Amino acid sequence: MKKIFYLLFFFVFLMGFNDYTKEVEPLFEFEIIRDKYGLPDSYQAYIKSPVCEKDKCYEIEITMQWDLIGRFREYDTISGKGLTKTDHIPFTDQDYKKLEQLLKDSNSPIGGYRKEELIRDTRKSELDGFTGATIREINDIVVGGGVYSCYTLWHLANRKFTDSISKMTIGSLDKKLMKKLVNQKDQAINYFVINNLGPSDFLNYRDEILEMIVPKRGYFAKIAIEKMPAEIFKDSIAQAYFAKHLCSFNYFSQIALLKQLNTIPLTPTLKNAFISQKEDRNSLKQDLIQNLIQ
Repeated sequence: MKKIFYLLFFFVFLMGFNDYTKEVEPLFEFEIIRDKYGLPDSYQAYIKSPVCEKDKCYEIEITMQWDLIGRFREYDTISGKGLTKTDHIPFTDQDYKKLEQLLKDSNSPIGGYRKEELIRDTRKSELDGFTGATIREINDIVVGGGVYSCYTLWHLANRKFTDSISKMTIGSLDKKLMKKLVNQKDQAINYFVINNLGPSDFLNYRDEILEMIVPKRGYFAKIAIEKMPAEIFKDSIAQAYFAKHLCSFNYFSQIALLKQLNTIPLTPTLKNAFISQKEDRNSLKQDLIQNLIQ
């Protein structure tokens, strides 16, 4: 079993949840969970938050956990403080399972609605008073009688902490953590890395970035190459890597590489690799290669 190391962070966020929890400021106690080597492994937060309806608010307490790039992993309730539905009816085991499915769907349609759009007014006359029903588009994915709790918790799980977690992971980045991220061979993590690194970071983690660029894996190589600073392409080790793998890159990755190398002197090995790619027909690739080797 992993030995868990804790680094405790305490956050009191001064801003509300967009449209739905401006009445009371939520309270968060955040921690980094570390693996047996002392490297960040996941993030966990104790959350004490209001859930507000039209005319009232009630409080929920829960813990949530995310991976290093902010993807929701799991939640747990606090002993003696389980979740409740309308009229304080406790969640059933089936309700908790349904909530878990919702929270793990970062693309859930519930994220496209404002709080006031969740319930449809179904009153028939002034004498009937107000009655309401969950809108059809989300009715099957939320807990009956617990739509506001589901809505609040989904935003906490999938939106509230994304930027904060990204900043914490990038702020903790070093050679060991970068190697750990690369070794997970997770394309979402790869994109997270290249989208959050600055030019100097690309240079510091050159070897790890090159290891991420696995030929024949969609468009990731193309995007990674386009994001790399020019200094990387001047490096003999990087040029040796591209010479070795050039034939395995798809057409779009090769075009991106050729454009990056447009004004950079090539090593003989990389130049020969491009010469071997020359074609008889006229094409953008042929023109770019010709400009490099002339």
